[in-house]
Amino acid sequence: MEAQQRNVSVRLLAADLTDWYLKDVLMDCQQTTVKEIVVLPATIRRAKQLAQTSDIQIGGVIDYPLAQGTTAKVAFEIGRAFMDGADFLEVWLPASLLLHNSRGFEELIETIRSLTLTGGEIRLALQTESMNELTKIQVAQQLKAQNWPSVVLGQETPLADAIHDVTLFALDGGDQLMIQSNPEAIDGAAYDQLAAAGASKVSIPFTAYDAFFA
Repeated sequence: MEAQQRNVSVRLLAADLTDWYLKDVLMDCQQTTVKEIVVLPATIRRAKQLAQTSDIQIGGVIDYPLAQGTTAKVAFEIGRAFMDGADFLEVWLPASLLLHNSRGFEELIETIRSLTLTGGEIRLALQTESMNELTKIQVAQQLKAQNWPSVVLGQETPLADAIHDVTLFALDGGDQLMIQSNPEAIDGAAYDQLAAAGASKVSIPFTAYDAFFA
């Protein structure tokens, strides 16, 4: 697949991210086909200011990386992130919420759906690296049952595992599900493998940025 056809998302989730580094990344991305950058909640407002003259979308992560917040806490963080200007959000969910608390999951989904009407796009994000095979299948089926439109899989997942997870969720998550993969490293060949498995978007850490666009 040609580089200009690849749908990628650059992740800047370091707690010690400096303002000058953020500026450099945004300037570099404007010279490429990158359409979105994901940052921590505290960085959303500044990233939006720096990106205002470009077409780059700014996303944030919610309840990341532990995914242990209550529905009320998650809803508050979503609302604040959209007020700060986020174009989209990744809401990180623990597998236990989907498997052992169906009422809690349905409540969270209902809350998130209502917030998308007034805020923007919300992608559910899953810690697939901590799930066994059966759990992944059950979670994928839950997403299909809820007709959920998009999911983010894993945090810096080894490529072979990332390809496997994408294949599984593409099979069991329903035709409506748009899948984003977060491999630990990525280049053009790896992207093409993930896309062939069913990923519609692939994240790249900025450390792999130069190799990907080489």
